[in-house]
Amino acid sequence: MPGGPMGGPRRGQTTAKAKDFKNTTKKLIKSYLAKYKLPIIIVIIFAIGSTIFTIVGPKILGNATTEIFNGLVSKISGGAGIDFGKVGMICLGLLGLYAISALFAFVQRFVMTNVTQKITYKLRNDVAIKINKLPMRYFDKKTNGEVLSIITNDIDTLSMNLNQSITEIITSICTIIGILVMMLSISWQMTLISLIILPIAGILVSFIVRKSQKYFIRQQDYLGHVNGQVEEIYSGLNIVKVFNAEGKVTNDFEKANNELYHSGWKSQFLSGLMFPVMNFISNVGYVAVAVAGGYLAIQGTITVGNIQSFIQYNKQFTQPINQLAQISNMLQAMIAAAERIFEFLEEKEEKVTTKGNIDTSKLKGNVEFKHVKFGYDEGKTIINDFNASVHEGQKIAIVGPTGARKNYNGKTTYEIL
Repeated sequence: MPGGPMGGPRRGQTTAKAKDFKNTTKKLIKSYLAKYKLPIIIVIIFAIGSTIFTIVGPKILGNATTEIFNGLVSKISGGAGIDFGKVGMICLGLLGLYAISALFAFVQRFVMTNVTQKITYKLRNDVAIKINKLPMRYFDKKTNGEVLSIITNDIDTLSMNLNQSITEIITSICTIIGILVMMLSISWQMTLISLIILPIAGILVSFIVRKSQKYFIRQQDYLGHVNGQVEEIYSGLNIVKVFNAEGKVTNDFEKANNELYHSGWKSQFLSGLMFPVMNFISNVGYVAVAVAGGYLAIQGTITVGNIQSFIQYNKQFTQPINQLAQISNMLQAMIAAAERIFEFLEEKEEKVTTKGNIDTSKLKGNVEFKHVKFGYDEGKTIINDFNASVHEGQKIAIVGPTGARKNYNGKTTYEIL
C-alpha cells in the first residue's frame, strides 16, 4: 500500500461545503454539462481504456520476471538459460500497452479541457450580462471584494476542479476495480491481507479529514473577509487618510489576518498528517504481503513474477482511494463555488420601467419630491420624508450624514440631480 497523493484538500486550496449539494449539482449538469453529452461520453470511454491498459502492465512485467527467473534456474541446472528473445517480446508488448494508455489519456484530457473551458467561457458571459441587470440594493449588501471573488475565484475554482474531478473519479473507480480483479487472479490469500489494512487506513483518513474540514471552512470564510478588507482599503485609501482611520483599519485587518493564519495553519497541518500516516500503514501492508508472497512461492502456489506483480498492484491500490478522498474535497469546493455563482445569477434583476424611446424635447426640468422614502432594504430606510422642489437649471446634491455610521456599513449615499 503506497504513500501516493494525500487525501484531503491540496496545499493552498481551501474547501467550503455547499449548502445544497444535490440541487446545485443538478443545476450544473442541466444548465451546462448536459450540452456536452457526446464529448463527456468520449472522455469516459478513453479514461476507462487508459486505465485498463495501465492496469494490465504489472501482470505482463511479472511474466517477464518469471521468464528471467526460470531461465536462471535452468542455467544453473545446465539448461538453455534465459530466452532473451521472449523477454524482449514481452517488454515490447508492455511498451506498446503503455503507449496506447498514454494516447488514450491525452485524448480524454484534451476533450475534457475543451469542454471545461467552453463552460467557463459561458459562465463568464452569463455573469457579465447579469451584473449590469442587478439593482443597487444588491451592491449595497455586498462588498466589492465579495462580488469580485464570485467573478474570479469561484469561476476559476469551478473550472479547475471540474476539469480534474470528472476524469479522476472515473480513473480512480476503474483502477480500484481493475487492481482488485488482478490481485485476486494472482492470490486470494495475499489479496485478503491487503484488504484487511484498508479499514484501518479508512478510519484514520476519515478522522483526519473531519478534524481538518472545520478549519478549511473557517479559512475560506476569513479569506473572504481579508480580500474584502484589502480591496476596500486600497480603493478608498484617500478616505481612510482623510478621517485619520489608519490605526482602526490596521487593527481590523490584523484581527482578520490573524484568524486566517491560525485556521490556515491548523488545516494545512492536519491535512499534512495524511501522508506520513498512510505511508506508515502502507509499509506495514507491504511487509505483510512480501512475507506471505515468499511463503506461497516456496509452497509453489505462485511464481516469483506473480509476487512482483502483486507488490506493484498492492502499492498502487491505495492511490485511487486517496485520490477519491481528495476528489471529494475538490467536489465540495467546486459545488460550493457553483452555488455562489448560481446565487449571483438568480438574484432579482432591476425592473425595466420605461418602454421605447422617450421624447424629452417637450419636457421641462422642474421636479418636485413629496414625502419620499428610500432605502435599498425595507428594514433600513436611508431617506425619510424627503421633500424638495428643483427648478430647471438647478443642481442639488443629496448627501448622507457626515462621517460613517455603522448602520450604513461605513458608506455615504449621494446622488447629483
